[in-house]
Amino acid sequence: MQPLREIHAPIGFALIKVDLSHGSEVYATVITENHAGIVRAFQATSPVIVDYTPPDVDKVAVSVEVMEVNITGDLELREDVTVTWLATDETSGINYCTCAIGTSNYIR
Repeated sequence: MQPLREIHAPIGFALIKVDLSHGSEVYATVITENHAGIVRAFQATSPVIVDYTPPDVDKVAVSVEVMEVNITGDLELREDVTVTWLATDETSGINYCTCAIGTSNYIR
């Protein structure tokens, strides 16, 4: 990892090529100075962790419950689908999970 390096980019971003290993912590510091010589610094409160591995998903279970309901005076069937799973990521943690329910397999 490189030490803090000065970049002159008034557009708000710059690309720096670095080689980072799995599990590395990356910190960001932004220092700005206006034409009056007033300086302000910003440091991210926590690092971003470099993670080259996908999360683990385990214990996926699906259940479907069919119920007869009488809401409008007519007997209707209602299906409740419940999906549960356990997702873990030892390196960077889980940001979010999504679930798709359909009549065929779906993998993005």
